[in-house]
Amino acid sequence: MSEEMSPAEMRIVGQAVTPFNPVTGAAMITAGTVHGQTTFEVQPDMLPRLLSGLDRVRGKYREALRLSRNLSNIAPPAWDEVTKQVTRNITQRASGGPNSLEDTATGMIKWVDDFKAAVQQAITDTQRVDEANRMV
Repeated sequence: MSEEMSPAEMRIVGQAVTPFNPVTGAAMITAGTVHGQTTFEVQPDMLPRLLSGLDRVRGKYREALRLSRNLSNIAPPAWDEVTKQVTRNITQRASGGPNSLEDTATGMIKWVDDFKAAVQQAITDTQRVDEANRMV
């Protein structure tokens, strides 16, 4: 009969990708932030709930993306120069490249997708660890 493998040992042999805190058992999920990489520790039983929450957050950013695209296609309500310039400023801010509303929403959707992938990997790795420990 084989000896039980720790999550760290499973990572070494390629059976798990997610690091786990050896003291708490929490999955250690790394995500990029404006200040570099940050690691979040999440208890395995909370991972599905986190994944569900990220789905809701992603939906909000999808809605923000839709709204930014709508703003980029508005017509001025009047045709005087001031109104036309204000409308141009709004449409440019909505979808005018870096730091526009569209760019920000798109970047956040990608961040959420990457974080969701890491959470899903942690769920998969938790299941692998549990299966390996049951086989012992």
